[in-house]
Amino acid sequence: MTITPGNGDLAAGIAGSYTETIAASPDPLVTGDVPALFTTDELVAASQTMVAGEVVGFSSGALIPAESGVTAAIGILVADVTTGGGDTTVRAAVWRGGVFNPDLLTWDASFSTDELRKQAFEGAPAPTAIVIRKPATMTV
Repeated sequence: MTITPGNGDLAAGIAGSYTETIAASPDPLVTGDVPALFTTDELVAASQTMVAGEVVGFSSGALIPAESGVTAAIGILVADVTTGGGDTTVRAAVWRGGVFNPDLLTWDASFSTDELRKQAFEGAPAPTAIVIRKPATMTV
């Protein structure tokens, strides 16, 4: 950012100029506002190591990584979580609503195509309301 006041003076009332260069920002995780972002607090299954942004589902009422055709996707993990073999009370925040960039999520290898990823949350149990959408680009 460059500010060049007229006559080299910073005094009020003297005309100046301003130049700013805006660098391209990385793709955003959240790519829309409808449906709105919201989280729920969910029980995590024992013996899990999952990362923020991982697509998760339920097995016997506890969170595990979702797998296409095996475990329905119900949300996206907000923060890293690790549980031991006997941990049965650990809870984690999960985004259950929002519009997310699929390229910034962590998917099981079974979600191998953009189409599988787009369909991952279709038919998920309430209150899940997640839409998968890549960021739009704009040309001025």
